[in-house]
Amino acid sequence: MPAVREVWERGDEIRIVLVFERWDGMSSGAAWEDLKVGMKYLTKWKRIALVTDLDWMITVASLFGWMTPGDLKRFPVAEREQAIAWAAEEG
Repeated sequence: MPAVREVWERGDEIRIVLVFERWDGMSSGAAWEDLKVGMKYLTKWKRIALVTDLDWMITVASLFGWMTPGDLKRFPVAEREQAIAWAAEEG
């Protein structure tokens, strides 16, 4: 998160690519911290590219993606480079 915080502090929009090839879990404390940071800068999120082949993440993104600030788009792992390009695009 330090790199993301630097972008927020400059006042720029956040464009991020999240890659999950596997999932080993997350502590509740880490989830809470991520939520707090995300809400604090809610209007700064521009594009979030979710790169994963994990069925449960695909389902969660399709059900709750509308709640995500900014634009969320899911890409298969094989299309990682396309996800990076999409996140960087203006529009």
